[in-house]
Amino acid sequence: MATVSPSRVAAARAAHPNRIDRLRIRHLRLLDLVARTGSLTAAAEVMHISQPAVTKMLQELEQAFGCTLIERTTRGGRLSPAGERALERLRIALGALDAASEALAARPEIPLVRMGVLPLVGVNVLPRMIAALSRQGVLPRLQVREHTVSGLLGLLASGELDCVIGRLETGHPAQSRERLAITPLWDEHLAIACARDHPFARRREVSLPALHEGPWILPPRGTHTREVFEQPFLDSGQLPPVPHIESISFHSSLSMVAASGFLTVAPASAVRHYAQTSMVHQVRLRTPFASGRMVFITQRDAAVAPAVTLIANALQEAGNP
Repeated sequence: MATVSPSRVAAARAAHPNRIDRLRIRHLRLLDLVARTGSLTAAAEVMHISQPAVTKMLQELEQAFGCTLIERTTRGGRLSPAGERALERLRIALGALDAASEALAARPEIPLVRMGVLPLVGVNVLPRMIAALSRQGVLPRLQVREHTVSGLLGLLASGELDCVIGRLETGHPAQSRERLAITPLWDEHLAIACARDHPFARRREVSLPALHEGPWILPPRGTHTREVFEQPFLDSGQLPPVPHIESISFHSSLSMVAASGFLTVAPASAVRHYAQTSMVHQVRLRTPFASGRMVFITQRDAAVAPAVTLIANALQEAGNP
């Protein structure tokens, strides 16, 4: 097989920078619009330009990158494999441009961090971090968004978030995980909660079979908490308890437990928080439930702003909640 000399490779790479430099932000947005609408015509309408103009933009974009980015179909258009790879990178750039606009719109002297968190982070960890940085006088402006793990990672990949405080689940694609920079934070255990006058509140410890007494409020099937809760029962050859109520929000579940004879499972930090307010009691288990590692996540290929690094360091110093 013939080899290509390094000088020819360098010459080929040097042929495109001037073309890329001539691209404008609207060229980059074109790929995103075609991916969303499935049509060059629809993309042209959103951008308020003519069909010939959007066709010219596509030609300029493909000439700059030296490959086909959009494939024409009977229904309009779709991204080619090369277009999909390009958009994965360009969305980070587009998100950075949007973030720059938001950061400079008001109080530009204070850095802005767009942070995604799982709901459990807002119970204890986030308030502690904010208090610590406020005392030091270095708290950046924050935009905090709560979502599921997959939802947060999708927002991070699209450039809508700067960082995520969450966890990685076993089903997350390895290819996507390779594009993430991951910093371990703490182990988050699950705990069982009951009302303060529940019979379990008076027991020194409760065994796994005894938990079948219920009744239960549990998160829906498919959630991380439900899977971790059910696994010890399955491992011991028992069927897991069947919930009388299903609730995705552990805040709602703990509030319902406080006023009833139900049991629920929730992050241990949340159960301790509600127990400190005398709303619920944490059931003492003979065998604790497994933990999940909480991590700080950023895009590996994106430049990390100093304010984001500040947040990561503050979370590490805060330690286990």
